[in-house]
Amino acid sequence: MKNNENIWQEHWNIFAEAFIHPITSNGLLSKFVSNPDITGSFAESYIRHIAKSMLPHYRISSGAVIRPADRSKNLKTIPQCDIIIWDPSELPALFEQEEFALVHHHSVRAIIEVKRSCSNINKFNKQLIELQKCLPPKYQKNILGLVVSHPKSLFPEYVQADWLENEKWATIPAKTRLLIGRTGKADTHGIFVFIYFLSQIAGHKNIVI
Repeated sequence: MKNNENIWQEHWNIFAEAFIHPITSNGLLSKFVSNPDITGSFAESYIRHIAKSMLPHYRISSGAVIRPADRSKNLKTIPQCDIIIWDPSELPALFEQEEFALVHHHSVRAIIEVKRSCSNINKFNKQLIELQKCLPPKYQKNILGLVVSHPKSLFPEYVQADWLENEKWATIPAKTRLLIGRTGKADTHGIFVFIYFLSQIAGHKNIVI
């Protein structure tokens, strides 16, 4: 007979599997097209959809963040952002069209950088640190590197609902994965890093599972 702890854990494992099902069903997509840029775009689109559903009071866009200091730099070096979570009540976006927007620095609340896979974690870390500069100082912890599939866990500790409160993320951007490498199985731990990230951006910090 299963004890309550096992039942509890099994429930959240099933929850994670159901949550990630649209991405694991990518196997059907690959019967029509196997280009990783296309399948990766499908995963990114799903992640953007989840962000929109959990953050209805914010806008979710891809594009770039603009800052006053950019005028003194090479505009070609402004980084592209996969998912920008921003507040239009602070300042409106420029050149906003459907899911694309140039968002002013002051309006940005969080950034998610999505990779289908990642063979160079150090390079990814440097990319995330650069993207932190696109966030206002008070929100610089609010960045997440999200790898769809990776052989090793990318979040180094037991995930708590308020994990983003730790000040260390201001200097070491957090990363997580959704799937366990080639197994294609849901990483419950990694998925809840992502879910809790969005819930904290929404202002919820006391969820208990």
